[in-house]
Amino acid sequence: MLAALSVKAAGLCIGVSALIVALGYAFDDLSFLAVQGRYDSGDVVAVLAMVGLALCGTALVFQLPESLAARFVKLRPTLPRKPVYGFGTVLAIGVGATLGSPLFILIPLNIEEYEFVSVLSLLIATLLSVAMAKVYANMYAESKGLGLEGVGGPSFTKLAWGGKSVRYFVARLSMWIANTALAAYAQIVFLLFDFEVMPGILTGYGVSESAATSATYVLGAGFLAWAIINVLFEQRFLKGIGSIQAILTAALVSILAYHSYLLGGAAGWNLGGLLTFPSGGDWVTALVVNTGYLYLLFFGFQEIQALEKDSVERSPIPIASWLKRGFTVARATYLGVAMVLSVIIASALNIVYGLAVFASHPDASALGSAHVPAVYLAQTVLGPGQGLLVGVAFLIATVTTFVPAFLAAARHLGALGEDGYMPISVAKLSWIFTLVAVLLLAIQGQDFLVKITDFMVLISLGIITFSGASLRSRAGTGGFGNKVLAFVVAASCFVLGAAIYQIDPSVVVFGTVAIIFGYVVFDIFELGSLGAQLFLSTFGTVCVAALGLFRHAIHTSGPVDSLTKLFGSEPNALLVWGLLATSTALAANVVLDVKVLKRTLVG
Repeated sequence: MLAALSVKAAGLCIGVSALIVALGYAFDDLSFLAVQGRYDSGDVVAVLAMVGLALCGTALVFQLPESLAARFVKLRPTLPRKPVYGFGTVLAIGVGATLGSPLFILIPLNIEEYEFVSVLSLLIATLLSVAMAKVYANMYAESKGLGLEGVGGPSFTKLAWGGKSVRYFVARLSMWIANTALAAYAQIVFLLFDFEVMPGILTGYGVSESAATSATYVLGAGFLAWAIINVLFEQRFLKGIGSIQAILTAALVSILAYHSYLLGGAAGWNLGGLLTFPSGGDWVTALVVNTGYLYLLFFGFQEIQALEKDSVERSPIPIASWLKRGFTVARATYLGVAMVLSVIIASALNIVYGLAVFASHPDASALGSAHVPAVYLAQTVLGPGQGLLVGVAFLIATVTTFVPAFLAAARHLGALGEDGYMPISVAKLSWIFTLVAVLLLAIQGQDFLVKITDFMVLISLGIITFSGASLRSRAGTGGFGNKVLAFVVAASCFVLGAAIYQIDPSVVVFGTVAIIFGYVVFDIFELGSLGAQLFLSTFGTVCVAALGLFRHAIHTSGPVDSLTKLFGSEPNALLVWGLLATSTALAANVVLDVKVLKRTLVG
């Protein structure tokens, strides 16, 4: 027994070391590949080897010393949350999650490039999102009718096809990747804007340079503190966090509405030339492609569904409850209404702001080179005061994007642990794994993150809405029209997702590989503990052989490159030795687990 525990402990140390090396390799190579923009066979093999090292290291970490046979178990049911959110708070959170920082960057650039096609794309994306919100509301009502929970979009896929369905796993994993990428995007744009753009805005408004510098550090510290409070103390301060989110959303909506009115009115709402498609190209194809690209601005409504456990059973509705005292609406109804209204409110602001941008007729080249086009427009057209106001709105939108996206990503990964796909330790520390993923994805830059978020969300939402018809068939209720609506919305998501290939093929390739990789991981989990360890041990050995055939070297002076130079060896050597060590340790674990299993059966 002591020898077995020693092997397990050694495997744990090797696993932790392997994870550190794998993350260092990923940082080094992804940093270079993001700049290089092209890949060869050596790059592909190296990435696979890094993934293999990370998986082998993770498997070793999960070999708990107190359990010689690692068990993939479900989490014990947690104590029920005390619901505190009503209709107003839920609606505010939905609008805040939908009106994110991409609005300030995508809308000005897109309306200038695509003109009336951009407006049509926004209208189509609005209709699609409203229809999708209706499908969500229908699925939630059906799940409640069956006496089942419906928390988060992928849970509907689980209800329709079961928790061990590959469709459920891919939907959950895709949504995790999408929310992680969106959180990384929000993190990048906040920090870049805070430290590079905000000082200039403040000094232009009359603030001294020292005060402007101090303000940027205060804003950065505030962003970090707010994120920590949400991540670590969400349940303790649930009501207060919801109230602050509602206040921030109200401020954001007010600023956007006021600024759009001033911006469009500055040139008398001159929309001349809006109906002329630039360069006389195929506007129908452009409409499909652009709609898929702009859908990123609308999917935030689904965050409302994740608040099911935090929402009260019945809630008063503004105006209606004032007119009729004591009037309340059941949760299954007001959550659906909040989702539809959040889409309508956000899309109305998007379209009005887009028209206001076009009416100002800005310099397209200057707009494209600006860090945040919305802030540039406000400064040049309306002056430093409006520039500061829009800058504040941008920071608010970034905060209301980052926190919900990060928390949603952590919940999606934790849910996979609850469903038995990974050990309990991952589910409890899902926010740490998500944070690491956010930092790695942040290397790829803003443009890539916007597109990969859009693509992965469309694929996941397509699977989720497609499950609507199956869920209603299981419930034995629901009309033919509802089933058709679910099929149409799902098909639209897949078509729009595929259309992103016309904008950036590498994004679709990366997203498709991520889905295939998710399917491979699903199959590994299905092998069970012994099968997964044996497979990963073999995979690591194959990666070592592949590295010998396809030479590859780290291209940047990152952490792994510095470490290997310290020991006087090539980067490939460190990767090879890591794979050999983890593969051997996993093979030793398999031998030990088989012996324990044999003793158990004999006993």
